Amino acid sequence: MKPKAVIFYTYLPPWRIDVFNEMGKYYDLHIIFLDAEIENFKYDRDLLVSKLHVPHTFYNVGFKIGARPVRLGLLRLLKKHKPAVVFSHEYSPSSYFLSLFKRLKLFSYQLIITTSDNVQMAKSAGGVKALIRKKVLQHSTGLVVYSEEVKSWYASRFRHLNIGICPNIQNPKSLRLELPELKLKAQNLRAQYNIHHKKCLLYVGRLAQVKGLDVLLEAFAEANLQDTVLVLVGKGPKEQELMEQAKQLGIENKVHFAGFCAGGDLYSWYVLADLFVLPSRYEPFGAVVNEALIYGCPVLASRYIGALDFIDEGKNGEIFDPLNKPDFVETLSSGVRRYADFNPDKKNLMIREFDAYVLTFKTITE
Repeated sequence: MKPKAVIFYTYLPPWRIDVFNEMGKYYDLHIIFLDAEIENFKYDRDLLVSKLHVPHTFYNVGFKIGARPVRLGLLRLLKKHKPAVVFSHEYSPSSYFLSLFKRLKLFSYQLIITTSDNVQMAKSAGGVKALIRKKVLQHSTGLVVYSEEVKSWYASRFRHLNIGICPNIQNPKSLRLELPELKLKAQNLRAQYNIHHKKCLLYVGRLAQVKGLDVLLEAFAEANLQDTVLVLVGKGPKEQELMEQAKQLGIENKVHFAGFCAGGDLYSWYVLADLFVLPSRYEPFGAVVNEALIYGCPVLASRYIGALDFIDEGKNGEIFDPLNKPDFVETLSSGVRRYADFNPDKKNLMIREFDAYVLTFKTITE
């Protein structure tokens, strides 16, 4: 018989569905989403729910302090589900109360915290955040982080914890089911944007200052790559400013703003692209790296993102410093030379299996 488990999570993002479904193989699982009405949620929630095969509840009883939901009735939920294992995301008010219930010996479940901290975030936490993190982890059984570097940092400071690694990751088997259809959509995109016989650099994400798109445009202009276009998929506050910058740099005809895309409309861009670039000045993780690699698109990754464990330099991408302009320009130039036509069959370029990552959620509680 599978042990009972409950996951307290914020909302339902597309990059966590496969992980939740896989965890359902290990546990008699129920997921409680605590912030389903999160602002700026752009995904089709009904479509996402249709792909989630685990019992779940959208729970919003309570209030918010700033952007943080404070949910009431957690004791009642625990009494209802009687979990042997509780997973809670980040050092949230809910995580604090779940650890407090353990400290008061109201329940005897194993408490496993998941965090998207990269090592810079972990190191820089101070004040109230650091205090709450300490209180939560003191009464937790385990911790699941996104990278080896973060695991090492936590292991040196919270020696009682059983620490595992499972980043934001999707199952290639589910993402690649519609690959033939996506290849057809990619051909249509080439026609729509008139980029036949062009190499394509792709970015996916918010058009925001923290994403480093201004330095990407500068580096792309200076690299002066022949027969190469840059496609930016996403929306954000810097869109008009970036369009104007592209004009000032004289590259407006080589830069395409594709707007927000999701599902197959997004995935067809990964299939089309020769190379994916993520130039973020700061990025807790970067789920798009996993998506790009699954669809066979090599990745140029900023050293400031949290998903660097996915990159095997020289084999599926490169790591660079976007704040070092000569390094950035050279990485773009050498990346196009190395990776254009590198993977014409669009084979999965992930270097570790999905199942091996998600198995962490089972082994950490054994």
